[in-house]
Amino acid sequence: MFGASVTATVDIGDVEKGLDAMERRSRHLGPVFAALKKPMAVDQREHRKAKEGPGGAWAPRAESTKHDGKRKLARSLLGRLPTAVKYTADATSVIGESRVAWSAAHEEGATVGHGARLPSRVFLWLSDKLLDIAVEAIDAAMAAAWGGR
Repeated sequence: MFGASVTATVDIGDVEKGLDAMERRSRHLGPVFAALKKPMAVDQREHRKAKEGPGGAWAPRAESTKHDGKRKLARSLLGRLPTAVKYTADATSVIGESRVAWSAAHEEGATVGHGARLPSRVFLWLSDKLLDIAVEAIDAAMAAAWGGR
């Protein structure tokens, strides 16, 4: 019988070392998430300027609240609420959290004092642009871990 064959031994040691380095880095992404706090704050500022949530423009003020004569209304629809956000980061995440206890009433909509109905005005959300920035930052950290092994 006549035949031909090719055999090979493949050493994937370097691949395994690279994967191990990426796994170690994946548990310690604190510096990446800390660096994402500023882009997250910029993202929230852009939402405030655009006066919109992920579903579109914020609901306008009700006519009954535009001219009550008793107080000066804030220039911004939600006042300072969108700026009262605290950003924190740890090894696994970056979080933007409102410092205002009653912010959920604006975010989700609610019935408040004297039966006034607040429409939902989602002000704290992540845009696709910010998510793309986060993916790029994490990708870069993982690639650096692979290369640095």
